[in-house]
Parts: sequence; structure tokens; C-alpha cells
Amino acid sequence: MQNLSCLKFILLAFLPFLFSCGKGRRTASPERRDITQAVYASGKIFPLNDYKVYTKLPGYVQKIFVSVNDTVTVGQPLLLIRSEISEINVSTAKNALQLASENASSGSALTTALKADVQAAKSGFELDSINFEKYTNLYRQNATSALQLDQAKTAFTISRSNYLKAKSNLVSTQERLSTEYINAKNQYEAMLTNQQDYTISSVLNGKVYDVMPKEGELVSSQLPILEIGDVSRFEVELNVDEMDVSFLKEGQRVIYQIDAYKNAFLEGTIREIYPRISLGNKTSKVLADLVLPKNIIIYSGMSVEGNIIIRELKDALVIPREFVFDENKVKVKGKDEPVTIKTGIGDLEYIEVLSGIDESSELELR
Repeated sequence: MQNLSCLKFILLAFLPFLFSCGKGRRTASPERRDITQAVYASGKIFPLNDYKVYTKLPGYVQKIFVSVNDTVTVGQPLLLIRSEISEINVSTAKNALQLASENASSGSALTTALKADVQAAKSGFELDSINFEKYTNLYRQNATSALQLDQAKTAFTISRSNYLKAKSNLVSTQERLSTEYINAKNQYEAMLTNQQDYTISSVLNGKVYDVMPKEGELVSSQLPILEIGDVSRFEVELNVDEMDVSFLKEGQRVIYQIDAYKNAFLEGTIREIYPRISLGNKTSKVLADLVLPKNIIIYSGMSVEGNIIIRELKDALVIPREFVFDENKVKVKGKDEPVTIKTGIGDLEYIEVLSGIDESSELELR
């Protein structure tokens, strides 16, 4: 028996007579019918390229430039957000840049003080150098003691070290101040860029489907503030049970029924199957196209049920599903024991018979 019990079989049940014929029957015989096997799915309809707009930073909505149903183009301003925190950050960064610029200039108080330290250290070094040379010459002439020569040498060594240290301190401080200036400039420019982000513009051509906040309301980066999508093209986001997803492939036909239009049946095809099962509801996400008739108006977020056609058979030998019990047994009139049959595909009402009985068999309900 072909094991397809995991599927939710639908025989394009949108054809009402299939569910009305044979109600209450006690006997039946195998007959030839066209049968369609499909996988059930449910989901929502969204505009193609559906895009939810978020703000990068929190703030108050100062001005909304668009309304629901407006068409927008790439780069068009959508709304303006005002943030006191952003303005404070820009002002703080500007002050830090100004201070860093003053400190990095050659005439800054810190640089001037360090240059004075270098000059003082240099003067001391030059004086101690002359004294050391003088005592060295006197010692050669036996005109001074070794102790006085050692004292002059020590003073010379210390002053030279102080001079080199002062020069090194000046250079390293100038490099540090220059780096601080560059960092402060970058920070200020970044704050200005962030402030520009408060004028949010569209990144695509489309239609405004929703504007969540009102002017004056506080918005954050956690919640969307607008929804934009294609003007007239839609797609369907379906959820398919994990037991059925292995039967799906791209390009399969989908028949839709929309809750808002009970008697309308639309068509589309599978475009993408996500290779992941949701831990919450044990389903896989499937994206499918939607062919939209001109007389149907679609709203973003509409609920939809779909039947994904995975197999179709013409002129198959079938029996009503209620005559099958224990998965593959039927009761044949005139026989005491149940007859085992081999079944194929099925739908909600009929199941295909591959072997075990033929069109001359008369079945009875168990």
C-alpha cells in the first residue's frame, strides 16, 4: 500500500457536487474518476516586496509626509522624527571636536607648556654638558678631584635624560592630540549622519499600506512604523505541516480560497520553500505567487487557505473512502471475510484502488 497517510488530501473540494453525491449510501462499486491529490496549507496574503519600515533610533514623530494608499518612489521622504537625545549628542560631539581642535593646534596651552618643558630641559642639558666638559679637562690637568668630575658627569647624564624625555613627551602628546582630533571629527560626523537618519525615506517604489504612528507619538526601533509594498502584485506566505513539506517542489500549482471571498477560487504557483521547520507550530514557510482577477480587491494581511496540487490522475479506479477500514480492507458483498486491497492516492472522499477488487465488485459498509 502506498503510504500517504501523512497528507491532508483535498480533491479540489471546491467542486461542491463531490461532497453531496453518495451521502448515506450503504453499497458502492469501484468507478472511474479523475482524482487530484493535494496538500493543505494556510497563511496570509502580502504585497510583493512587502517592506516594514523601522527607525534606527527612538524619537518623536514630528511630521508624516505620506498617507495610506499613497504611491511612493525610492528616496521619497516618509516621515520626520525629532529626538532631543540626538540633538544633545550632536551638540556634545561638536563641543568635543572644538576642544580637540584647540588642543591639537600648535599654539594650544598644553602644547606650549610642553614646548617650554623641552626648552628648559634643553637649557639644563646644555649647561651640564659644558660643566662636564670643563671638569673633564680640569681632571686631565690634575686641577680637580675625581669626585667633582663624577658629580658633573651625573648631572650631565640626568639632564640629558630629562631633555630626551621632554622631547619624547612632546611628540607623543602631539600625536595623541592629533588622534583625538580625528576621532572627535569622526564622532561628530557620525552624529550628524544619525541625525539625518531621522528623516526616513522610502527604499523602493510602491504603495503605502499602513502608517502606524501619529504625529507627536514616540517611536522606537523595536516596532514598525510603516508598511510599503508593490502597488498591485501580491504573494502568499503559506504554512505547511512538517509531515507534508517533503511532497512539495517549486512550480506546483496552488488553489486558494480567501476567507473574504468564500465563492472565489484563485490560483498561483509555489515560488520558494524554506528549508526550515518552525519549532513553535511545526510548519515550514512556503512562498507562492497569486494570480489576481481584476474584480478582486486584496488587502495586505488577508487570511487564505490553499491546496497545493502534488499529483493528478485521469480515469483512476476509485472507491468512496468510507468503505475502507483498517487502512486497506473492504467488505465485498457475498464474501464473509474482508478483502485486502492495494491503494494509491486519495482525497477527502475517494481513494484509488490499484488491486484486490475491480469494477464488478459490490462493496458494503462494514
